Amino acid sequence: MSVKFKFIRDVKAEKPYMLVGFPGIAYVAKVAADYLIEKLDAELFAEVYSHSFPSFVIVRDDGVIEPLKVELYYSNSNGKDMVLVTGNTQPATPEGQHELVDAIVNEVFKRYGISKVYAMAAYVVERRSGEPKVYGAVTDDAVLKSLERHGVIPMSGGSISGANGIILSYAKALEIPGACLLSETEAYTYYGYVADVKAAEALLKVVTSIVGISIDMADIEARAKEFEEMLRRFKEAEEKALKELQERTWYRGPTYIR
Repeated sequence: MSVKFKFIRDVKAEKPYMLVGFPGIAYVAKVAADYLIEKLDAELFAEVYSHSFPSFVIVRDDGVIEPLKVELYYSNSNGKDMVLVTGNTQPATPEGQHELVDAIVNEVFKRYGISKVYAMAAYVVERRSGEPKVYGAVTDDAVLKSLERHGVIPMSGGSISGANGIILSYAKALEIPGACLLSETEAYTYYGYVADVKAAEALLKVVTSIVGISIDMADIEARAKEFEEMLRRFKEAEEKALKELQERTWYRGPTYIR
């Protein structure tokens, strides 16, 4: 197996929830997971490495490299034990994604007795109106009913790609209740490779409500406002450029060949 675990410390967890946020579209899940880890003061207890990760390392501002890895954190908040999973990458191939999730199931689900799984992801829309909506795909109907009380909209058709999605199929096989929660992000952010902080904020509000924990949201609310202003300016500049292009273009009429 090309997946290797490095356990830094052992944790004592009583049927913990697992919250998953691998980097993906618009970094929605990653931003949400990192914020949870920060505000819960979660402690790192394991790192995961895989030969299926992309073939490069990250170089920090101080010149020191940071290898590609998945990180596992532990937190207890409001009496809730939680294992939080994120990282600076996920495997580049479907085979690698399945191998990674399978390893997490064998090393973490079974070791700590994971009781519920909530994965986070992005839901791409052409344009969103008002606050981002949060959609849900679940392992069974009972989970769906509980999510609807928190304003989650049942996902209707489609698919969820990457480790944030396929981890639910493993949870379902083990009869562990789970859901993937997807926050609306605009196609604009997807194609522009922008981290959608506003979508992550909406996701965090729903996730914390479902799990029954409270965190300080002030920082991400401020960052979300900055993001919305930045996105508004991007759109205005794009629309202005398009308008100017249209004004410089004129219609010459059809050409007839005799």
